Amino acid sequence: MPARDDILNRLRTALRQPELRFPPPETHRLTADDRMTVGTAEGDRWALARRFGAELETLHGTFEIVETLAEARMAAIGRLQMWVAEELAGRRTERPEQPGDRDILIWSPDALPIDGLTPALSDLEFRVIEPQNLHDPDERERVRYARAGITGVDAAFAATGTVVLGAGPHKSRAASLTPFRHLLLVPISRIFPTAEAWMAKMRQDGTLTDFLRESRNVALVSGPSKSADLEGILTMGVHGPKILHAVIFDDIEAMIRG
Repeated sequence: MPARDDILNRLRTALRQPELRFPPPETHRLTADDRMTVGTAEGDRWALARRFGAELETLHGTFEIVETLAEARMAAIGRLQMWVAEELAGRRTERPEQPGDRDILIWSPDALPIDGLTPALSDLEFRVIEPQNLHDPDERERVRYARAGITGVDAAFAATGTVVLGAGPHKSRAASLTPFRHLLLVPISRIFPTAEAWMAKMRQDGTLTDFLRESRNVALVSGPSKSADLEGILTMGVHGPKILHAVIFDDIEAMIRG
């Protein structure tokens, strides 16, 4: 391959020229001052919660902030009931009910930050489904018509309105990816100013490596699914939920009392 060797030799010769700005002759490890962040956020936990919600709204999501776990449970149930009513009202037929209208894909109750949500939904005639093995055709059929999914978050970033969703045995990706609507349960204790602040805290606690190893997949989600063509026309819900709503609630007081 003489032609290839000639090209490589010319590249090597060119890269040895001392006046080149790249690559630098010497490199050093990045320091805290060298690192750049996407954005910043400051304030107490309520300020971070409001900033997270505001950023989420700019990404075409919606949010509400409540103070207690009980209020968060009621807010989640109310949002699901409102979504069902909207679906039925938008169908101009004599029998507007469709399969999956009351099917809810959900993380395992142990992985959700609110206790008692699953039995409360069942009492209200929602069919709560915790997705299992989606390689099974019967399981795929069971979840395919669900119109809403509920998940918690592993972390949320106030500066960008982004949430971290780690997938695992009790945290199915299907709950956040396949339904038309996604309901996020966001405890204030899991809202950090930035992604860098979250990772620094995880490193300090020694939990970052375990989190990454235990997660089959880690997704950073910023609002509902969006895509744009070459003309810049934004389309919602192409690769995931079209609607995303966050219920933000204060779990810190409950942890202090507990």
